[in-house]
This record gives sequence, structure tokens and C-alpha cells, in this order.
Amino acid sequence: MARALAEMTEAEFEALVQKAVDERLSVWLTQLMDALTGADDEDRSEFRAEFAESLRRSMDQAEAGQLTDLESFRKSLGE
Repeated sequence: MARALAEMTEAEFEALVQKAVDERLSVWLTQLMDALTGADDEDRSEFRAEFAESLRRSMDQAEAGQLTDLESFRKSLGE
């Protein structure tokens, strides 16, 4: 049953937005990987080992909730 935005708590709305962004990012990453490898078939696509490992680490960190907000990221870069 669909709920109106006004009926959601802040936490529910945040979870909904996060889920939508995560799903879109997953699709985008798949499309990016396909474009980078030039492969039509995901089963045949290959990455350089260091890129694949870096991508795996990043995905694992995101799934574990080890995230940072944009402001903190910029501060870490010294901006």
C-alpha cells in the first residue's frame, strides 16, 4: 500500500531515498563497467585486477555503511 510523503517519518523518507539512490547507482555502475570494458555480455567482461579490487572494496564499504557525506569528503581533501 502506497503511503503519502506527508505520512512518512523523516527516517522512513531517508531510507526510501537512500534505497532509490542505491538502486540507481547500481544500474549506473553496471552501465559504466560495460562501457569501460566494451563488452556486450557481463559474463565476458574483465577489468584490470587493481581496478576490480578497488571497486569491490568500495562496494563492500558502502554495503557496510562506511560512508561519508560530501562536506566531510571535501574537508578530507583540504578544500
